[in-house]
Amino acid sequence: MTLPKRPIGSEGVEIRRRALANLLLVVGVVAAAMVLVLPATAGAAALVQPDVPCVAYANAGATFYSGSGTEVITDRGNVVLSCHLTLVSGPPVAQPTRTTYGNCELLQVPSGRAELSCHYPLF
Repeated sequence: MTLPKRPIGSEGVEIRRRALANLLLVVGVVAAAMVLVLPATAGAAALVQPDVPCVAYANAGATFYSGSGTEVITDRGNVVLSCHLTLVSGPPVAQPTRTTYGNCELLQVPSGRAELSCHYPLF
């Protein structure tokens, strides 16, 4: 069995040129896709989700607040949750009171309203 001979002369050069041109075309397409996609994902805007249901218990569970808020997930994987709450059950506070629960802070005011603010990493 004999192997076919490789083209020699100008035919071989032409085949190599076409192969190189095809390779450069593929590399160009891949590079263009990366240039278009990477900045869009790297600098992507934060993910914002409005009207997230929120609840909070205070005073060892004797006070219950409910409401809604906004959750923001940044492109770096940080989460910020901000909620506006209304007193559902339990006594209102006599003066503005701040309480920290882990990564969250609850501000209660005498009117029966409260603000819950949380900051934590997603990952």
